[in-house]
Order: sequence, then C-alpha cells, then structure tokens
Amino acid sequence: MRVRCYVAKSVQLSYLGHSLAGLFDQPDCSVTLEIVDWVADAQCIAIDVDGTRLVIEVYDQTDQWNLELLDWCDVYAKRNIDPLRAAPMAQKIIPYGMNLASHSKRSVFAVLAAMAAALPSGFRPRPFAIYCYVVTPHWRDFEHGPSMPVEDEILYQTRVWDPVDSAEDTSINEERIALLRALRKEFKHRLVGGLVPNDYARLNYPDLITRIPSRHRQYISSAKRPAIAIYSRGLFGSIAFKMPEYLAASKCVVSDPIGNLLPAPLSYALQYSSVDGCVAQCQEALSSRELMRYQRECSWTYYKAHVRCPTAIRRILDIAKQWK
Repeated sequence: MRVRCYVAKSVQLSYLGHSLAGLFDQPDCSVTLEIVDWVADAQCIAIDVDGTRLVIEVYDQTDQWNLELLDWCDVYAKRNIDPLRAAPMAQKIIPYGMNLASHSKRSVFAVLAAMAAALPSGFRPRPFAIYCYVVTPHWRDFEHGPSMPVEDEILYQTRVWDPVDSAEDTSINEERIALLRALRKEFKHRLVGGLVPNDYARLNYPDLITRIPSRHRQYISSAKRPAIAIYSRGLFGSIAFKMPEYLAASKCVVSDPIGNLLPAPLSYALQYSSVDGCVAQCQEALSSRELMRYQRECSWTYYKAHVRCPTAIRRILDIAKQWK
C-alpha cells in the first residue's frame, strides 16, 4: 500500500502525533510525508492511499469541518462527531476514534526529514512546537496491561481553563472542581491527582493542585499505579486525551456519558451522570475485585482493538482503500 501524507506548515504535531505514528508504523505500507502550502489546517492530514483521497481531522469541536479538504477527499475521518448534528457531505465522514499525544521513532524521523526538505520553500520550523512533539511519550509507553500490578486507588487529574480560553464552554471548570472536591472528601488519600498547576489553577484553586507530576511523560508513569480512573468530558464536549490513556493503562474507567461517535461504543464503562453517581460507582469498584478485574480487561481489549496506534490507523486506511 502506498500512502502519501501532506500537512500544513503550521501543523500541530502534538495533536496529529497519534495519526502520524500509526501511519509510519504500518508494516506493509510505503509512507511519505510532505509539508505543503495547499494544506492550511494545522489539525488535518491530507492523504493519498493508492489513489483514494483521505483526510484525518482532529478538532475538539463537533460542529467544525474543514470544508475545503472535505470537498477534496473521498473519506474524511473526524475525531469528534456528534451523531445528532447534521454534517456536510455526511456520506464521506467516518469516526476517527480517540487521539493520544504520542509519537514513534519512524514518525519523528519522517517529520524532521519533511521539515528539512521544506526549508528551501520558505518553511520556518517552530523549535518549541518540535520540542513539545518530540517529548510526547512513544505510544507504547502508555501501555500497562491488566496482568500488571495496580493499587486500590482512584486517579483524577484534570485541568481548569482561564475563561478567556474557554468562553464557549463556561461550565467545564465548575463541573471538574465539584467532582474533584467530592472525590477528595470521600476517598481522601486514595484519590490520586488534582488540578494541573497552570496560572489559573494556582490563583483560584491552590488547595486542589495535584501532588503527582503534571509533565506528560512523568504523569503517564505515575498514573499507571491507580486501578480506577475518572473520566469527565473534554472541552466543547470532545473526547479528552485522558480516555485513551486510561484504556492503554487498562484502567477500570468511571465515565460520564460519551455521546460522540466512536468506531465501537464504550458500553462496558461504569457510567455516572452526577457527582454522587461518580462517587457511588467508585465505591462499588473498590468493593469488588472481580468487577475491577473485569473492567480492566475490557479496557485493554477495547484499547487493542480500537485505540492502539497502528491498529486504529489501519482501520481507517482499509476503509479508504475499499472506498472506490
């Protein structure tokens, strides 16, 4: 299979790292990457798969599409899809699934080579963006299978946003703070995590700042210890990066309902619709090793089938290849 990938000069590598790693880690594909002017969107990859045109788009928002690339392509894999929202050219759109901020050795080398090749055309790399991408974990670093040891602890590490950055989602901070306070009150030292220490959190919620690392690589290592993990919705209702991280670490996931379209539903997760409901689900999981073991095995099975980097991208490539 011949796969040719095109990205914008402004490409957000941390958001597209999972896609690039999955593309370059295919065992039977010849994959190339080029930085071009005709792709202007930082969160999209335009791909030619043996003549079929594929777009991968990883926006947080369910109500945004890149209409120019949607018109160009045969298949449009969108990260966040609301099945109740009408979509333009809906016959082209398929769910991308979940997104990990990650890389592989092959994808890093390909990105650096593409940047070097684009220098004569006026491309000017952004050193900090490259650094942020290169220091993301390798996709295998997230993995912690259900046979690996864990502690009877609950993980909830989250971020609050300055209202300037989340003006269209005014309730997300209140939801996260209420949940975190309730979990700390009920579970005390068994609750691992807290708020990521950004300026807004330090100023407004200094008592809730996390005591475990917040840098991504160190956090991933520390976060493997708790058996249970709390998922709350991402900004604008997106599926947050922490959900695939939980699945890769075979967590017993306690989650608010996910309405976004996925390659397969997360039907096994312990769901809650209120703060009290979340606390109750955590209590039930802590009281039953059999339930916790079953949930961990389900998370690992889902991860391997639908999130694991090469497998997730192979599904999309196979759909594109069969499209015509």
